[in-house]
Parts: sequence; structure tokens; C-alpha cells
Amino acid sequence: MDAPLVRAFLASLRDDPPDEKALERVRTCLATLQSPDVRYLVGRVSGSGAAAIARVARAVLEAAGARTGILGRDVGGIELDGGAIDDALLGAAGTLAAASAYQIGTTDPGLGELTRREVVVILGLVAFAEASRRVALLVDEVVDMSDPLYAPRPDLVVIGAADAHHLEAALSRVPEGCPVVVAPLADGELERVERLVIDRGIPALVGGRDYGVRETDGSIEFVVRDEPYVTVAPVPGVEVSDLATGIAAALGLGVLGIRMREDWVLAGIDALRAVPATT
Repeated sequence: MDAPLVRAFLASLRDDPPDEKALERVRTCLATLQSPDVRYLVGRVSGSGAAAIARVARAVLEAAGARTGILGRDVGGIELDGGAIDDALLGAAGTLAAASAYQIGTTDPGLGELTRREVVVILGLVAFAEASRRVALLVDEVVDMSDPLYAPRPDLVVIGAADAHHLEAALSRVPEGCPVVVAPLADGELERVERLVIDRGIPALVGGRDYGVRETDGSIEFVVRDEPYVTVAPVPGVEVSDLATGIAAALGLGVLGIRMREDWVLAGIDALRAVPATT
């Protein structure tokens, strides 16, 4: 299929909200495609500010040499090399995604038909593998854990600003042994999150406890365990807490196999500052 046919195929699919079988359908399709998501590190970023956090993390990771893709809400939200997916890759990944959808429709009709959103997620995950990404960041700003974005197992979970209900729900769905980065929290919520991660045995970098920022003279000092790490200038369109969480997310993924240096963090933030913020 070429890109126009892929777009026509997507347009023909039902645009329904996730049902109880959405995650199973996507996981089944990924299995038929030999689990493309295992070929790169998966960071799932949820909560308010998730898109900005992902932008910061991508900038730092790419400065460190780790090519990074971002998967948002639709085909336009599949980003590689700072831009939308090109037609050649859209055609190739879309063909594979459509083939997997047709296959489970034939072999396991009880799962029901895939929705447009489900196929977009499959397409994005395939595209990242085909484009040899080192990292994929899956962005969910509304914390909807029935969304097909939650089908692949993450290597790192990043939780941006969220209310108490969403924060607890997001932590409850962290796979066993998966590390978590939590955005800086107010004191009351910090204590609550500390109890949750300790009770569940979650390895966590918690904002306000393990990392944070100090703002002085127009600069932002990122600190880890109260020790200065890097000092950067503000990034237009990015909240200070999101900037800190994005840097922490990049460092968290770095622990999983990406060499990270302070000067690469600085280079990534400088590169991000040169790109106009998107809404």
C-alpha cells in the first residue's frame, strides 16, 4: 500500500473509544508482527504536560545519539527526526499494520474489529522499528489506561502533573519491576506517592525527593539528590517542572542502555530552545 491508500484505510475504520478488548487486539497484532516494540526502549509519558516532557526527553536523548520517535493521538502525532512520518515509511508501516488487522479479523474474529486509534498505535510502533529508533516515547496527556497506547510493555513510565486519582491509577498500572519518573509534587502528594512506590516496590525517581530544580538569576539548575547536575536557560513554551521531568526521563532511559553525559543534556536543551514550541 502507498501512503494515500494507508490514509484511506485509516479513514475507513471506526473511530470509536476503546472497549474492553482494545488492548488485547493491539497486543495480538503486535505479536503477529513479531513484537516490533522490543526493538527499542519504550517510554510511556502520561499526565498533564506529557507532550512537553516528551519533547524535552527526546531532545536530550537525540543529543546523546539515541534516535527517538514520539507517538501521540493520530498519524500526525507520529514524529521522527522532529517531524511527521514521511510517505514512504507511512506506506511501509501502514501496510504491515493493515495486514495484521486483516489477519486477526480472519483468525480471531471474536476479538472484534480494530478501531482507527488502534491501527494508528500499531502503525507508529511498526514505524519506529522500521526506522531503527533507539527510543519510542508514547504520549498520553489524559491518563486513559484503556487507550491502546498502553498495549506495549514500557521500559520506563513517566507520570507528569496529574490529580490524585489519575496519579494513583497510573502508578497502579506500572508493570512489575518497571522504573518510574514522577513529576515534582506538592508536599502532601509527595508523601502519598512515596508510600505508594514503597508499598509496591517500584523503582522511582520522584520529583521533589530525588530530583528537582532551583531557579536563580534567570537560569534553571537541575539537581539530583540535592547535588547540582546541569544549569540551563528556560525553554519558551515549556514549564519548569516539565523541563525537569523531561531531563529526569532522559536520564532514566539512559540507565537502561544509553550513555549520557552532562554536556549532551546541555546540547539537547539548547537544540530544543532553537525550535519553536508547538501547541
